[in-house]
Amino acid sequence: MNRAVTITVTDMLDYFGKCPRCGYPATASKTVRHLGRINVVIEVVATCGLPCGWSGQVPETTMTGQPSVGGHGHTASP
Repeated sequence: MNRAVTITVTDMLDYFGKCPRCGYPATASKTVRHLGRINVVIEVVATCGLPCGWSGQVPETTMTGQPSVGGHGHTASP
């Protein structure tokens, strides 16, 4: 098992996905885990903007189709 060397979580300011349950716009964050020098794991998790309670891993959907523009990022080293 590879142990993460660095983990960065960033709000995706240009995410334009919708909740699959109720169709309301969702917000998303991107987590990037660096596992040594070569391996990188990227996960995008979205959350419904309404209190329907949905959240889950989603494809990176941006308005421009370009890599996401980050907001306030948080980095941690285990």
